[in-house]
Amino acid sequence: MPSLESLSVRVQDLEHGAAGCVSTRQWPLRTLIAYLFDGRECDEVRALLETGVGVAHSTRLSWPPTTITAAELSEIEHTFPPPIPVRQLTPADVTSAELIIPADTPKLAVLVRPTHPAVAAALLHAVYDRFDYGPWADLFTASLSRDQAQALLADISLGVTESEHIQRAAMLVEDHSAAVRLTARRPEETEPWK
Repeated sequence: MPSLESLSVRVQDLEHGAAGCVSTRQWPLRTLIAYLFDGRECDEVRALLETGVGVAHSTRLSWPPTTITAAELSEIEHTFPPPIPVRQLTPADVTSAELIIPADTPKLAVLVRPTHPAVAAALLHAVYDRFDYGPWADLFTASLSRDQAQALLADISLGVTESEHIQRAAMLVEDHSAAVRLTARRPEETEPWK
């Protein structure tokens, strides 16, 4: 079975520039696949596996090029944690929150403070989306009123240097619906690459 295969993976931290920390790890194919799912779909992950190089989680990775079928990838994916649509969400569960605009087809996502009162109010009607392999966590979404979205933007504009990003978000909030996407890790689940 492909998930038992172990690969030598070179990992370079990109957050600290070109001279970032470089290490080599022995990862099962399952771990590499989980890591590469960071914002990607199945076909994109399979294509990356074949090239032997990719970027995920702010790191550059390289490994011996590997080809797997869609069925083999699906088999490996079935070993990942299943969704828990009945999971109850509490403020302590939320590890990150993003303001997304428009709510139905997001064009912009801005990190917001998970402890902000508008986020706490949104928890009361948050809807379970899915288990996401990128952050290795459950995702929830809750709609926001225009006032709540503006309050979140006012909160983050105090400490964010990308003011044009915040200004664009403020303009979008005037004409579009907004929501907050909540990430909640499962205490019993640890990312396979840790």
